[in-house]
Amino acid sequence: MHKWMESSIPTDSTGTSTASIRSLALVDNLEEYNSLFNELKQKYGLSMVSIWPECTDPQKFVFEDIAIAAYLLMLWKKERTTNGTDNLQSFVDIGCGNGLLVYILASEGHRGYGIDLRKRKLWDLYPAEPKIDLRVETLVPSNASLFPTIDWIIGNHSDELSPWIPVIAARSSYRCRFFLLPCCAYEFDGRKYQRQNGALSQYGDFLNYAAEIAAVCGFQVETDRLRIPSTKRTCLIGNKRTYAETEYERIDDKIKAFINERSKGVDVKDTLVQTGTEDSWSASFKPRESVEKVRNCTKIDRSVVEKIVTIVFEEILAKRRVPEDFAARNWNAGGTIALEALVKVIPQEYLVALKAECGGLQTLLRNNHQIFRVEKGTVQLRIPTKVSDVIDEAVVRKMKKVKNFKPVNFKQRVCWFFTNHPDGCPLVENECKFNHGS
Repeated sequence: MHKWMESSIPTDSTGTSTASIRSLALVDNLEEYNSLFNELKQKYGLSMVSIWPECTDPQKFVFEDIAIAAYLLMLWKKERTTNGTDNLQSFVDIGCGNGLLVYILASEGHRGYGIDLRKRKLWDLYPAEPKIDLRVETLVPSNASLFPTIDWIIGNHSDELSPWIPVIAARSSYRCRFFLLPCCAYEFDGRKYQRQNGALSQYGDFLNYAAEIAAVCGFQVETDRLRIPSTKRTCLIGNKRTYAETEYERIDDKIKAFINERSKGVDVKDTLVQTGTEDSWSASFKPRESVEKVRNCTKIDRSVVEKIVTIVFEEILAKRRVPEDFAARNWNAGGTIALEALVKVIPQEYLVALKAECGGLQTLLRNNHQIFRVEKGTVQLRIPTKVSDVIDEAVVRKMKKVKNFKPVNFKQRVCWFFTNHPDGCPLVENECKFNHGS
């Protein structure tokens, strides 16, 4: 976890155009930054890791947000010194997620709040004091999504709102600034961003696009690289304008034209559409749903899954093959079939059900990994493995690497081959890691 803190120039494989940027280039005093990071780590790190309720890795997410907080606090201190003021900056974190960044910044004295379309488990676990302002809201870029009294707009992995962060900052007030740490690449209308420069990665090209948006919005854009445990560590900062306040109308016309140009298939005058009581800046923008759907073929009707599994199983068995290890039992392991060939024999209504789950046939077969082996666009039966082989090779290795690792109860599930294969299971029960039902 500390390795990424030691290098002054982190390396990654993103192929971004910002690879030559020095890490923490906008931080004046690296020694002070390191001291602040360690201080915040002691104040918030261990306590947050100990109560972390999510399935994600707390070591990564907690210390990443602490590093981002340390960076912003240093940046804001530098800004106050430049402006000759002691007033702490206010902020709003758009797409705040677990709210940890909001919690740290607010605890350090900055007035602000976080917005997200879903509440997270961690929200209920923050201390009562200081009271943390985390709001469940679906933010649609519009005249209703402006923050005229806020100093800084934060977009930390703000997904489909990332291209809108500079726009929201520009239109909120002439003095509003922004910090953007992009992750997933989106267009203004919510479509996935399509790479324009083949010499760059998707991420690197989107960084250039986000910087272009900020420039159109009249910001003097600065780029920096954070010291965080992530390959996507490049941030964009807009804290100065390239135009006088009296020129705002001209800049806003440029913003409108740019959004219209980048929004696909929508002809909307000035991109302003009356939707209820608010003026939307993009007629086609669609925020994510507040409830995250599980779409990995695990929610398909069980009878449909069983029918597809049976069809694929029978197609494989039709290509009869008896492995040498099971010749004495004359056990048919079947052949290898291309996924594209299997698609042609599965009823269309079943394929439609799979497509609706965004997974497809390959995902369903991989979900049934105890039966099938999917590799390089082909499918075959997964030859049963003896318990002794599994323990000798995999479990022992894991027991050595993972503290307090407990081996799986191999007899917990019924053997699919014993129940469904016409030749039964090729292994005797005490060799099979699954239950033969006796």
